[in-house]
Amino acid sequence: MERPRLEFREEHAEGSGLYFRIDEVLYTGRSEFQDILVFRNDFWGVVFVLDGLVMMTERDEHFYHEALVHPVMAAAPKTDRVLLVGGGDGGSVREILKYGPTSVTVAEIDGEVVNVARRYLPTGRYLNSPNVKVEITDGAKKVKEGGEWDVIIVDSTDPVGPAKVLFSEEFLRDVRDSLGEEGVVGMQVGSPMFYARQIDETRRVLERLFPYVRFYVSFTPTYPSGMWGFLMAGKVPLKIRRTIPSGNRFLKDEGKMRALFLLGD
Repeated sequence: MERPRLEFREEHAEGSGLYFRIDEVLYTGRSEFQDILVFRNDFWGVVFVLDGLVMMTERDEHFYHEALVHPVMAAAPKTDRVLLVGGGDGGSVREILKYGPTSVTVAEIDGEVVNVARRYLPTGRYLNSPNVKVEITDGAKKVKEGGEWDVIIVDSTDPVGPAKVLFSEEFLRDVRDSLGEEGVVGMQVGSPMFYARQIDETRRVLERLFPYVRFYVSFTPTYPSGMWGFLMAGKVPLKIRRTIPSGNRFLKDEGKMRALFLLGD
């Protein structure tokens, strides 16, 4: 008898969304904060889902992680001390490590995400790198502790639930205050099609707090609308200061990175 076929669907708008066939369930469970699902699809590879929303797939995660990390790291005058808020799947850590930072601190609120990533996600192994420290803590509280970070990257989920605070003015002010004199922050802000109002509000907050702010867009095929927005802000002019590291799959040179900003203008 043929085994019933399992499916996963994520609705983006009424009557439309994303569909996957589940070829193998790797993990399913619930943490203190959210439902967690990891499965394998023959085309997309390993698929990581939180509360019914796709966070990453093995086939296309590099589009998102490279776009989030490289513009910020390339623009920052210093990249020695990096704080990553969220990012418990390890993908952003992989990209940050290409710049040879002295230390990377990951402030991830959900310890089960880290456990699942280390066991099931291809990006999870980067969380075990020698100069990476994973702290299971609220990113907003971590930023409020202060410090002299060279770069802060906010790799959060959408602005609902535990991640909502990471888009607030209070949090972004704390980010500014905990950056060094030449510090730079970067964050994902969602789909311009579905989150246009949220993007505009977050940009206005950053423009009140920082002298230099840039919006840019990239794409990730399995995210809502396929197009994704990012904001970066700095205490110094935001310009490309260093060579793009080798080994990237998407942003392989400075020209491709500049194209992201042209799309955002």
